[in-house]
Amino acid sequence: MDLDEVDRKILSILQVDGRAALSEIARRLDMGTATIHERTNKLEAEGYIREYRAVLDPELLGADEVGFVRVDAAAGRSSEVAEHLVERPEIQEIHEITGDSDLLLKVRVADREGLTDLLRTIGTYEGVEDTATDVALRSVKEEHTLEVRDE
Repeated sequence: MDLDEVDRKILSILQVDGRAALSEIARRLDMGTATIHERTNKLEAEGYIREYRAVLDPELLGADEVGFVRVDAAAGRSSEVAEHLVERPEIQEIHEITGDSDLLLKVRVADREGLTDLLRTIGTYEGVEDTATDVALRSVKEEHTLEVRDE
């Protein structure tokens, strides 16, 4: 599916406000609601829109300690380890990477004790050989939106 200007505008609006009513999007784009509904359904079906969700405030929820964990896995086991790590709710992101480590995790916990417990648990997983952790002192920017550009 090739995105046109209208599709890109719809994506931009929904990315900022996933609760935007289709009638409001139609009004903003000077189009009919049925047209916006049809286009949004197509964007969902094609996978451009994966889900709608609220972005929660981690500090208010008591999960404001951020760490980045590099995981070294046994040879050929990084994908298996990654699939096992998916089960941990404290792990927000898992990336298979190049370089000295195999995986890079972004974790969010309540406190250092929670981080210590998580690292201890990760270290027991079969296939994990080593971890190295960096703790964020301050989060300057955490962005969840993507730039929707012309192709």
